[in-house]
Amino acid sequence: MKRSLFLVAGLLLGIGFLSQTAVAAEPETLSLEERVARLEALLGLNGIPAEGVPNAPAAASGLSFPDSPAVASSSESEPTSAPAAMPQMAQASAPAPSPLAVSAPALDPNAPIWSYANNRATIRSPNGDFDLAFRGRLQFDSGSFFQDSHLPGSVTTGRDLRNGAYFRRAQFGVEGQVFRDFEYEFVFDFGSSATERAGQIYLMRLAYTGIPDVVINGGAIQPKFTLDDSTSSADLTFMERSSIVNTLLDPFGGSDSRRGIEARYQKEGVLHDGDNLLVSNAFTGERIAETKSDDEGTQWLGRLAYRFYSDAQSSFQVGVNAARILNQPDGAMAFNDRPETRVDGTRLVGFGASGLAPSVAGKSAFAWGVEAAANYGPFTVQGEYFRHSIDRVDSSLKDPTFSGWYMQASYFLTGEQRPYNAASAAFGSPAPRNAFARDGGGWGAWEVKARYSVNDLDAYVFDPDPANRVRGGEQRIIGTGLNWYMNRNVRWLFDYSIVDINRLDAGGLEAGQDFQVLGARMQFSF
Repeated sequence: MKRSLFLVAGLLLGIGFLSQTAVAAEPETLSLEERVARLEALLGLNGIPAEGVPNAPAAASGLSFPDSPAVASSSESEPTSAPAAMPQMAQASAPAPSPLAVSAPALDPNAPIWSYANNRATIRSPNGDFDLAFRGRLQFDSGSFFQDSHLPGSVTTGRDLRNGAYFRRAQFGVEGQVFRDFEYEFVFDFGSSATERAGQIYLMRLAYTGIPDVVINGGAIQPKFTLDDSTSSADLTFMERSSIVNTLLDPFGGSDSRRGIEARYQKEGVLHDGDNLLVSNAFTGERIAETKSDDEGTQWLGRLAYRFYSDAQSSFQVGVNAARILNQPDGAMAFNDRPETRVDGTRLVGFGASGLAPSVAGKSAFAWGVEAAANYGPFTVQGEYFRHSIDRVDSSLKDPTFSGWYMQASYFLTGEQRPYNAASAAFGSPAPRNAFARDGGGWGAWEVKARYSVNDLDAYVFDPDPANRVRGGEQRIIGTGLNWYMNRNVRWLFDYSIVDINRLDAGGLEAGQDFQVLGARMQFSF
């Protein structure tokens, strides 16, 4: 018994010594509750319920030890020999001073900064030299064709076009910068035309931006060629670009997934405030994932676009484009396109594709075009004209020349305005003034649209020498529709097209047709 009393006295003496040390700078006596509060502050447990922290002390009952009574001591008194006296000592203690201030832990200067800038989850270094943004684009298309059920027997290609639905684009990737002067973009695409694919490189590029107003871009790129293709696929007014632009992009080395290098100069305020100049030159090869049986096909293409006037309500721009096929290894030139829809991937106009006229043997080809675009408040209009020709291998034959153009306009019923993207010299999509919300927050933005396009791929159709004839056909399309921007990330596109194709087969019989297409797209992008 005596030995137990000595142990209890020693324990109380030790606790009193520790308490004296912890409050050496405080002359006042602290109660048990005040000591617990200070311990909680030092341990970072302020405001946390005791039941939420394993083995946390209970402020109302004092410190507890397993299988032992509650004990306490003060800096002014010696520990008592009887535990029963300790609650009375706690009640008699002097009022406590203000709590000890506990400084917050210092922030790591190298910790990354997360944000949701431009509707993309982005992680950035504190000094701004490095960043990485996640991006994605989902476009789910559906469509129906309304065709004559009694077409003549000479119409063999596209006689029964398929209705259906598919993913036009299913893209996922990242983009950002490293060491401030380099930009990168890695995007894979699992969508396609009329059907999906296993996935392939869509963009995989590295760009140097260390020279003021200059970008040097290489890898799998999408060069700035034509106004229509310089517009992001997430910002298109219609579900598909105009037929003439789609016809030129592949053979002349444009569009996405293109191996190549591009040098681009872009600057605002060149001649006066509000103007914008873009000059792009690119040297490209073939598309990613294409099977090659010969040397790399090569092309040069360039664009010059100048916005000569802008204010808070409007922008006016003009431009020129040019391209040349430098090397076509197999010498087979092919120009063709679909009727501005990809629900059915059948090509109905042109040559060098299944069901159409044969390709043209050529050494090279050249294309040039002009562009113009403007917006005034909610109204936007743009158009392009192109002319292209083939330099035949056989110099005794005539070199064919083709042409095409389009004009389109749109108007926002809800008053929004398409923003101008100076970096690509093209128009983007607006953020709705009142995003759609079921509880009455708004109905988003509504846009009506119309387009007329012509793609003429005929040359010397009735020439006496059949070898000179290129019966690719002429396609004319009247398109109209409605776009619903539910919010900055989600929108719906509804297109209705009247298609008129006039094409002769090798025997001179009509192989074209007239039909209508109704299409819809659900789009989500970030």
